[in-house]
Amino acid sequence: MKKYFIHFIIFSSFLLLSCKNDNYEIEDKKADDLIINFVKENSIPGLSLTVLDRDGNIRYSKGFGFADLKEKSKIDPSQSIFRIGSFSKTLTATALMKLYQNNQIELDSSVSYYIDNIPSDKKNITLKQISGHLSGIRHYNKDDGMKINKNYKNNYDALEIFINDSLLFEPGQKYSYSTHAWTLLSLAMENAYGDTFINLMNEEIFSPMQLINTHAEQYDLSFENKVSFYEKNDFDSIIESNPVNNSWKWAGGGYISTTEEMAKFTWNILNSDFLRPDVLNLMLSPQELMDGNKTSYGIGWAIREKNNQKFLGHTGGSVGGTTFVFSSESGHIVSLMANLSNASFGDLPFEIFRIFNN
Repeated sequence: MKKYFIHFIIFSSFLLLSCKNDNYEIEDKKADDLIINFVKENSIPGLSLTVLDRDGNIRYSKGFGFADLKEKSKIDPSQSIFRIGSFSKTLTATALMKLYQNNQIELDSSVSYYIDNIPSDKKNITLKQISGHLSGIRHYNKDDGMKINKNYKNNYDALEIFINDSLLFEPGQKYSYSTHAWTLLSLAMENAYGDTFINLMNEEIFSPMQLINTHAEQYDLSFENKVSFYEKNDFDSIIESNPVNNSWKWAGGGYISTTEEMAKFTWNILNSDFLRPDVLNLMLSPQELMDGNKTSYGIGWAIREKNNQKFLGHTGGSVGGTTFVFSSESGHIVSLMANLSNASFGDLPFEIFRIFNN
């Protein structure tokens, strides 16, 4: 009897494994078809997709198209390095919360506590207001011209782009997205830390989390496996993007990475003890305006509602790059990157969630 029972258990386990593998094949085929059609219909040069299951394991990770159109080099989700744009804010916010957890910085302190010679209208802006886009500092625009494509030796020098411009509103009154404000935040962070912002990120985030392919895109450094960057011209033809210098916005949009590393980063922050539960909850909670209304943005993390589900993460847009990295309520992570400006993912990431959210 015992012998037959053991055989039954082995047979049942085999059937379950077989069914699971069949389901995986079906899901993979759906994802393959979805991405192949999207790449073709939208003339995407190259795209990388990584999906993690609720346990943080890689469930799906594939590259489509090319890292470089001339060389016909393939996309490798573990190696191909993209511009992640504003997902950089999520990295920066995590470092900010690490400093807060270590009692090295106070979120409700004003920027003038950490930075000297701040114009009077900006002295009382808090670090938390900046991290939630409530500062009143304007976003970058075409009038910035070459000021946002020159090499700045440090964050303080980069303040010249916007620091003397009038605020759009009283801090805390409204939500208004601003990458410029994050340069001010990064300067406060490095002054509190006692080292450069780049060293802070390397020492407190990238090194302990083993993010070996995540870097500030420094103008004078080359990075192996960095993809080529493209955009569409007025005739909708794909052309290579002009070189850019992101030294004015490392904290808010100047980092590069892979889909696999940003997926693993997101899962680890949400599921490990890297941040204390109370600190993590503070970072992920919607910020509140002066009138008591809440935004859909925490401290460097966007909060989205879609299909009766809540998603946490961030999008990113940059010259030659489009990024989406979010976690669903079920704990799955979708990390999606393209080497094309304004790739307009639309509902694509949420269709991917629907395929794998089982």
